[in-house]
Amino acid sequence: MKTRIAILLTLLATLVSTAYAIDYKEGSYVGIYGVRNYKVYLPKGLPKNEKAPVVVMLHGCEQNAAIFAEGTRITEWADKGKFIVLLPEQNPAYNSYKCWNWVLPANNSRYGEPQVIVEMLDEVLRKYNGDKNRVYAAGMSSGASMVNILGNCFPNRFQALASHDGTQYYSTTTGLDFADVVLYGASVAAPLAAETGYACSAGHHPSKMPIIIFHGMASPLMSPAHAFQIESEFKIFNDLLDNGTRDTSYFLEKDVKFVAGKNGKYGYNKYTLVNPSKDVLIERYMINDLGHAWSGGVAGMAYFDPKGPDATALILEFFKKYGL
Repeated sequence: MKTRIAILLTLLATLVSTAYAIDYKEGSYVGIYGVRNYKVYLPKGLPKNEKAPVVVMLHGCEQNAAIFAEGTRITEWADKGKFIVLLPEQNPAYNSYKCWNWVLPANNSRYGEPQVIVEMLDEVLRKYNGDKNRVYAAGMSSGASMVNILGNCFPNRFQALASHDGTQYYSTTTGLDFADVVLYGASVAAPLAAETGYACSAGHHPSKMPIIIFHGMASPLMSPAHAFQIESEFKIFNDLLDNGTRDTSYFLEKDVKFVAGKNGKYGYNKYTLVNPSKDVLIERYMINDLGHAWSGGVAGMAYFDPKGPDATALILEFFKKYGL
């Protein structure tokens, strides 16, 4: 018995040491919006004399940067794709559940937490030779909601976005209806949210803001309505980006693909929207039987489910369409 226990303890120690063996660089934002730390992962074999793309990864509630990186396997993908990973981390002093405060009106702007993340990004670009023209952002839950804010208020800073179980930008005007918004969907209609986002971008208008969206159909916390609302808001937002007018000049064609579940994996519906130039502008995955968890994540970790399609792989494939 003692021998078996010793073997198990050795295996456990190996697993723990592996989980913490990742060599992160550390940094902090200290400013008028408080103090928040971040981690940076520099992939193995990164060319020293070449600027590298940067992928910003925003964790969800009850997570931190290291947990999110481990569950999504983003550092393994970074080694393969030779991109820098920036992992901002919420300070529990500002949210006891470590959620990003997307619900606060002050954060649906170019200030507050969005500004904190952008300043972290600027520091990483300077310090680690990042390519400012190849920056991408992905997030889960409250992190996804913050990604949607960044895409609306700083669209010129990101080439593409990924939102997993998030909420629409500007989903509430006051934050007082927070619980209802989470459970049932945004209380602000997509057209108004998109117009607010266009104003928030403050004249910094790229020609498009691509996004890939994921949502678990069995989520007990976040209504699947959020995924439809995010898609609708970004459709209108992109229509505004091309010429400043909601005139459907940015016409989108939709393709629908149904994938059945098999071998213990969840099935899903994939919706693809392309613009007149046939650029894939929006992809949306509605995943059957998936709860509030990162699809295709590491088994045995809270808020990650290996039975869904690999969201990390699909996100990076989407980002590659835009220069990753």
